[in-house]
Amino acid sequence: MFVARHFWPHCSGRHEAAAATFELTQRLANWGMRVEVVTPRHGNTWPTEIMLGDVKVHRVASAPRGDWSTQRYVRHLSHWLVERMPCLDAIVCDQLREESRAVSMAIESGASDAHGDHPTVGVAVCGGWGEDSDQTWCQNTRGGKRVLQSCSGLNSVITEHAKTDRYLVSHGVPAEKLRRRPVGFHRPAAVTEQQRNNARRSLRGINLDLTTDLESRVLLWCGPMSGPASSDSGVGALVQSARFLAARDQDLRIWILGDGKIRDWVHTELKAEGVRSVVAIPGSFSDMTEVWQSVDAVVQNEDSQLRSTFPAALAAALPIIIADRPAARDYLQTHFDPSILDSLAWYDHAKPSTLRKAFRSVWGDLEMAKQHAFELARDLSRRHPLEQELAFWQSILRPNPNQNLPNPKAS
Repeated sequence: MFVARHFWPHCSGRHEAAAATFELTQRLANWGMRVEVVTPRHGNTWPTEIMLGDVKVHRVASAPRGDWSTQRYVRHLSHWLVERMPCLDAIVCDQLREESRAVSMAIESGASDAHGDHPTVGVAVCGGWGEDSDQTWCQNTRGGKRVLQSCSGLNSVITEHAKTDRYLVSHGVPAEKLRRRPVGFHRPAAVTEQQRNNARRSLRGINLDLTTDLESRVLLWCGPMSGPASSDSGVGALVQSARFLAARDQDLRIWILGDGKIRDWVHTELKAEGVRSVVAIPGSFSDMTEVWQSVDAVVQNEDSQLRSTFPAALAAALPIIIADRPAARDYLQTHFDPSILDSLAWYDHAKPSTLRKAFRSVWGDLEMAKQHAFELARDLSRRHPLEQELAFWQSILRPNPNQNLPNPKAS
């Protein structure tokens, strides 16, 4: 059972953590596990149960909107989990947030009633990078201390890098509970011209703003539209440069995927710049398959994008224009060979105008950039195979070493 504050349909472009959890649960289900997800309802008309492929999704209560409703939600969620624990091998909270308290409370409450040799395993993921990390959330919120204290009731806390390990240990989380999660990548598959045309035709049927010509070359930005309504935000940096980029390439189309509090500002600024006709703002997507097949390059300049958009773009073998931010450097240095850092098109995030220079370095020979991105994705899949990550999850979720989970149906 996965526990998530946000899940489908709030995925890519809205909540990066939800997109990452959606992808992970689908992988595990394809691998042969029986996976379920519990999440709150963010609308009164949302159904309480749905099926997404082989994953059953439970929506047990309305999403909390304040401190009081959050405490009530945590109690309700923990009771709901306790009732279903006899049928669960493991409960995984996808972020180290308030929901992880509910998981810890459920594990501790159910421990006295456990029977047999396979007690339910309680796990929380402390992920994210930079300003978007769960570590930063714990440091800057009132409930962070209680969330950290709840880790003592869990079997494992999954982390992504050493900084998080040190932080958790310094705040009382036993070192033996920490497990480092390996990153895994699909083997890349070249997108044929027919596949690209079919994907673009399908997206055009969904939203006319996504209409492209055969000669069109698409630059993608995908993420939550948050932060200041200026070039200091990730999407703001692209908005500021959109007019200059469009003037350089008459066949350029820019797709800005996402939702958030500055979406109206983005629309107004693009209209004022006179480039609204070449920029699409279609909202958020739960399935990015056709988007990845349609676009030619990606801009990565927000810490939140490191949860889902950035690794997905790497796996899709797309050229990436990346802001030189500490979190991005940490992400790459933690997971990959240092040579990868030099192979990306970096720009100075403090000087949005340098985005245009990075854009020219990619667009000047886009076919060569795509070939280089494909070689990079192939190398990543060899160094960090997806099977390694799935085997890690098997070791976390398996109740005991002598019980084998089903063999994977797909990888």
